[in-house]
Amino acid sequence: MKPFLNDDFILQSEPAQILYHKYAENQPIFDFHNHLSPQEIFENKTLGNLANAWLDHDHYKWRAMRAAGVHESLITGHIRKDGTVKSDAERGGTAAVEKADYERYLAFVRTLQLCPGNPLYHWSHLELARYFGITEPVTEANAREVWDKCNALLAKPEYAPRGLLSKLGVRELCTTDDPLDSLEWHKKLADNSAELRVRPSFRPDVPLSPDSPAYADYISRLQKMDGTKFQSVSDMIAALGRRMDFFKENGSVVSDHSLEGDFYLPASYDDVNYIFEKAWIGKKLSHDEIAKYKGWVLVELGKLYAQKGFVMQIHIGALRDNNAAMLEAAGKNIGEDSLNDFNFAPQLGAVLNAIYSTAPGARTILYNLNPKDNEALATMAANFRNCQFGPAWWFNDHKDGIEEQIRVYARTAPLGSYVGMLTDSRSFLSYPRHEYFRRILCNYIGGLVEAGEFPWHEESLGRLVAAVCYENSVKFFLN
Repeated sequence: MKPFLNDDFILQSEPAQILYHKYAENQPIFDFHNHLSPQEIFENKTLGNLANAWLDHDHYKWRAMRAAGVHESLITGHIRKDGTVKSDAERGGTAAVEKADYERYLAFVRTLQLCPGNPLYHWSHLELARYFGITEPVTEANAREVWDKCNALLAKPEYAPRGLLSKLGVRELCTTDDPLDSLEWHKKLADNSAELRVRPSFRPDVPLSPDSPAYADYISRLQKMDGTKFQSVSDMIAALGRRMDFFKENGSVVSDHSLEGDFYLPASYDDVNYIFEKAWIGKKLSHDEIAKYKGWVLVELGKLYAQKGFVMQIHIGALRDNNAAMLEAAGKNIGEDSLNDFNFAPQLGAVLNAIYSTAPGARTILYNLNPKDNEALATMAANFRNCQFGPAWWFNDHKDGIEEQIRVYARTAPLGSYVGMLTDSRSFLSYPRHEYFRRILCNYIGGLVEAGEFPWHEESLGRLVAAVCYENSVKFFLN
């Protein structure tokens, strides 16, 4: 029986151990997609207690607690619908907050005991080990000891957000930002943080969603910010292009799109312009009108990204906010999402073909949430230069999912060109997930060597591992 979380955790062969410890373990991190708050990074306030650091905003953990039967008051009861945390006064004062937070933490500890095979067990213990030096598994028996030790460390300035990021070697990260954002906090960070680069990501969810209740007001706000009068959908695209320029001036190198249903039908410019005008005055659109609009806008944005040097990220397949009662009670991004199932391959092919036909220098990364789409996305990416099958995302972000994503990537493209891992997280303690990925990567390659399926040449395989863990992402996004 192997000890839990030892130095060779997940590394099942000598080649895997050599590759990880010599070439992967100490690589820095370029995190090209996450949902951290630039304001919190700039203000750099300590995170509070372990319940705050571990559980606030982490819907992965909330989802597990909910499935374990934990009462919602111990999950999102302290979170407002807009995602902000209630003040101590709102929650009954300091003593009441401390008691409630310990109960929240203890509820999660109990939940972890039910989670063999769940990535949360690995992630949570990697977090305890890498940030707090705690290598013993947390249980109800030692929960108070772990709580006290972590809280004493979290009170120190070096355990504020920037210190936590530095501790895990994060050099650059890309947040997720609306095109109308002022980027105030990114500007302040650029002026005050030499060791860490925090870059905004351009995510135009509403302009791409003509069926959204927020669409009409958003387009009016975009028009006002741009200082022009929109006469057509082309004017809206031009305004978004100018917002891209603003993002680029403030360090942005990447855009992001979440596609959650049909997103392409062939359409003429006149068709799309009519749909744009109809949506702007709040009229209901048909399914086909929405798909025509989305496809045309995606292509136009993709061309602009290529011209302006952005990498276009496309996330496909989330089915969001399934529980209407919970959405009303606690808001979005609380763990009530699941994976979708729809036939998007022809639509994606049409969008990419239209982009790359007029912008051959485009760079894109494709992510799928439904694992059945791994092969479809990987083979689609291989059709276009500088198009990558992206890392295992969200519900695929576990040992089996990462292993399968690496296997699919390796058999459809050169593994050595892969750009590695991201966190896709709202938690400052989530960065051991890069270590998790790196161990799985090295174990996969080491396994091939051990089985005689690939030759052992330490130097060349070491260079490959180092490139996948860090160097390839820097080249792909910044060059």
